[in-house]
Amino acid sequence: MGIFGRSDDDVDDGGLRRRVEELERRVAALEWALRSAAGQAPAPPPVDDAVHEPVSAEVRQLALLGKKIEAIKVLREQTGLGLKECKDIVDRLA
Repeated sequence: MGIFGRSDDDVDDGGLRRRVEELERRVAALEWALRSAAGQAPAPPPVDDAVHEPVSAEVRQLALLGKKIEAIKVLREQTGLGLKECKDIVDRLA
Protein backbone atom coordinates (compact mmCIF):
# COMPACT_ATOMS: atom_id res chain seq x y z
CA MET A 1 0.00 0.00 0.00
CA GLY A 2 1.30 3.41 -0.91
CA ILE A 3 1.14 6.79 0.71
CA PHE A 4 -2.23 7.80 2.22
CA GLY A 5 -3.69 4.31 1.84
CA ARG A 6 -3.51 4.25 -1.94
CA SER A 7 -1.93 1.38 -3.77
CA ASP A 8 1.06 2.07 -5.98
CA ASP A 9 -1.06 1.24 -9.03
CA ASP A 10 -3.47 4.09 -8.21
CA VAL A 11 -0.75 6.75 -8.21
CA ASP A 12 -0.55 8.85 -11.37
CA ASP A 13 3.17 9.18 -11.81
CA GLY A 14 3.00 11.01 -15.13
CA GLY A 15 4.75 8.19 -16.94
CA LEU A 16 7.63 8.13 -14.49
CA ARG A 17 7.69 4.33 -14.21
CA ARG A 18 7.72 3.94 -17.98
CA ARG A 19 10.58 6.44 -18.26
CA VAL A 20 12.56 4.70 -15.51
CA GLU A 21 12.11 1.34 -17.25
CA GLU A 22 13.29 2.84 -20.54
CA LEU A 23 16.35 4.31 -18.81
CA GLU A 24 17.12 0.93 -17.22
CA ARG A 25 17.02 -0.66 -20.68
CA ARG A 26 19.32 2.00 -22.06
CA VAL A 27 21.79 1.58 -19.19
CA ALA A 28 21.81 -2.19 -19.75
CA ALA A 29 22.56 -1.63 -23.45
CA LEU A 30 25.40 0.75 -22.54
CA GLU A 31 26.82 -1.81 -20.10
CA TRP A 32 26.80 -4.40 -22.88
CA ALA A 33 28.63 -1.99 -25.18
CA LEU A 34 31.26 -1.23 -22.53
CA ARG A 35 31.85 -4.90 -21.77
CA SER A 36 32.25 -5.76 -25.44
CA ALA A 37 34.61 -2.82 -25.98
CA ALA A 38 36.71 -3.99 -23.03
CA GLY A 39 36.74 -7.55 -24.33
CA GLN A 40 34.86 -8.85 -21.29
CA ALA A 41 31.78 -10.13 -23.08
CA PRO A 42 30.54 -10.83 -26.57
CA ALA A 43 28.86 -8.10 -28.56
CA PRO A 44 25.42 -7.11 -27.31
CA PRO A 45 22.53 -9.15 -28.56
CA PRO A 46 20.57 -7.68 -31.46
CA VAL A 47 17.60 -5.49 -30.68
CA ASP A 48 14.37 -7.27 -31.49
CA ASP A 49 12.31 -4.95 -33.69
CA ALA A 50 9.05 -6.33 -32.31
CA VAL A 51 9.80 -5.48 -28.68
CA HIS A 52 12.64 -2.92 -29.01
CA GLU A 53 14.71 -4.75 -26.43
CA PRO A 54 18.13 -6.41 -26.49
CA VAL A 55 17.22 -10.05 -27.01
CA SER A 56 19.67 -12.81 -27.86
CA ALA A 57 18.86 -15.75 -30.09
CA GLU A 58 19.11 -18.01 -27.03
CA VAL A 59 16.44 -16.04 -25.13
CA ARG A 60 14.21 -15.90 -28.20
CA GLN A 61 14.51 -19.67 -28.70
CA LEU A 62 13.77 -20.47 -25.06
CA ALA A 63 10.71 -18.22 -25.12
CA LEU A 64 9.39 -19.80 -28.30
CA LEU A 65 9.89 -23.27 -26.81
CA GLY A 66 7.74 -22.26 -23.85
CA LYS A 67 10.68 -22.23 -21.41
CA LYS A 68 9.83 -18.77 -20.09
CA ILE A 69 11.53 -19.09 -16.70
CA GLU A 70 14.81 -20.15 -18.30
CA ALA A 71 14.49 -17.37 -20.88
CA ILE A 72 13.93 -14.80 -18.12
CA LYS A 73 16.97 -16.04 -16.19
CA VAL A 74 19.20 -15.89 -19.26
CA LEU A 75 17.93 -12.44 -20.24
CA ARG A 76 18.58 -11.11 -16.73
CA GLU A 77 22.14 -12.47 -16.82
CA GLN A 78 22.76 -11.01 -20.27
CA THR A 79 21.29 -7.56 -19.75
CA GLY A 80 21.18 -6.85 -16.04
CA LEU A 81 17.51 -5.84 -16.31
CA GLY A 82 15.11 -6.45 -13.45
CA LEU A 83 12.82 -9.45 -13.10
CA LYS A 84 9.66 -7.62 -14.15
CA GLU A 85 11.26 -6.07 -17.22
CA CYS A 86 12.65 -9.42 -18.35
CA LYS A 87 9.35 -11.16 -17.74
CA ASP A 88 7.54 -8.55 -19.83
CA ILE A 89 10.04 -8.95 -22.66
CA VAL A 90 9.83 -12.75 -22.63
CA ASP A 91 6.03 -12.60 -22.51
CA ARG A 92 6.03 -10.43 -25.64
CA LEU A 93 8.33 -12.90 -27.39
CA ALA A 94 6.27 -16.00 -26.58
